[in-house]
Amino acid sequence: MSTSLKFLLFFSLFFFIFSCSSPEETSRRVNEKTSEIKANIPEKITMLFVTQPSCPSCDQLEEVMELSKPKALISKYFKIKKIYLGEKLPDGLMEPNGTPTVYFLGSDNEVLVEPIIGEKKEAALMEFLKDALFEFKNTYNVDLVEKFNNQKLTEHHETLTH
Repeated sequence: MSTSLKFLLFFSLFFFIFSCSSPEETSRRVNEKTSEIKANIPEKITMLFVTQPSCPSCDQLEEVMELSKPKALISKYFKIKKIYLGEKLPDGLMEPNGTPTVYFLGSDNEVLVEPIIGEKKEAALMEFLKDALFEFKNTYNVDLVEKFNNQKLTEHHETLTH
C-alpha cells in the first residue's frame, strides 16, 4: 500500500472519530453532570448521632453540644439525626464500637470527617465542627458560613426595603 494511501486512510479515520461528537453534545453532558452535582449538595451537614438509653457519655456530649459556641454552629450549619445503637446505619458507614458516635455526613451519606467517638470537651467538639465545615467546603465548593452570611445579608436588605 502506498504511503499516500496510508496517510489518507489514517487522516480519514482521525477526522471521522473526532467529528462524531459535536461540541453541543459534549457541552450538554458537562452541564448535566454539573447540574447533578449541584442538585446533590445538602443545605446542612448531617450529624448522625448514635446513642443508647442510659448512656452518661451521650448525655455529657449532648450537654457540650448545648454550650453557646457549639450550639451556634450546630444550629446554623448542621442537622442532628439521632439513632439508637443497633439500628441500621446508612450504607458504607462502619459500625460504631460504642456510644456516643457522631458521623458527619454530606450528600448521599458521604462521610466528611472522622466520627466523634465518646464524650468531648467544648474545644474538641468545636474542632470537629470546624473540620466538617472545612471538608464540606472542599468537597462541594460551597462555604456554608459564607452562604449563611449572604442569606442573612439579603434578608436584612429585604426588610429594610419593605
